[in-house]
Amino acid sequence: MLVNCDGVTPLPRMLLIDRFLLRPDFRVQLHTPVFATAGDRLSYEDDTLVVTRPDGERRRHAIRDSHWICR
Repeated sequence: MLVNCDGVTPLPRMLLIDRFLLRPDFRVQLHTPVFATAGDRLSYEDDTLVVTRPDGERRRHAIRDSHWICR
């Protein structure tokens, strides 16, 4: 599943994220998948994928070895 990474929209279910849209024409293919649960929000900050839990806890996942794909 390809998910948007806007930092606002909560995920509808648990997901193992292996790629995400950074912009409508630009996506990131992660080197190591990230597990996110229902209600988590994803954002991209300073070359990291940030998973924000519903309780406010933030987990950072570096994406340094990922692939950047432009359309």
